[in-house]
Amino acid sequence: MVGPDLPEGLLSKNRSWNPHVVDWYDQFRMSPQASLIRSDPMWMALQVAFIELDEMIYTGRYGSMGPEVRQMFAQFGWTPASLRAMRFDVPEADDLSASENGETGAMIDFEDFRRRQGAVG
Repeated sequence: MVGPDLPEGLLSKNRSWNPHVVDWYDQFRMSPQASLIRSDPMWMALQVAFIELDEMIYTGRYGSMGPEVRQMFAQFGWTPASLRAMRFDVPEADDLSASENGETGAMIDFEDFRRRQGAVG
C-alpha cells in the first residue's frame, strides 16, 4: 500500500472517518492509479476529495456535494471513463493469458482471426 493514512482531526465535529471511506481510500492506495500520485501535495488533494466524500455521506447532501465529489475523484482516475481521459491503461487480469491454441494472448494469430471472421460472416 502506498501513500499516507487518512489524517485525523480534519473532519467536522471531530468525528471519526466513515469506515466505508477508509476502505475506499485503502483500496485506492493499493490500485494501479496510486502510482500516479507522486508528491505530498497530490496526496493532500486526494485526501481533500475523501474529506468531501466523508462529509457528503455524513450530512446526506448527495445532490449538492455529489457533483463536486465526482469531479474531484475523476481527477485521480476513480472511474473507467476518467482513466480513459487520463490515457491510463489498467491491465486486465487476462491480458496475457494463453489463447485456445496455447499461444499467449499478446500474440496475434491472423489465420485464426480470418477463420473466425469467416465464421461470423
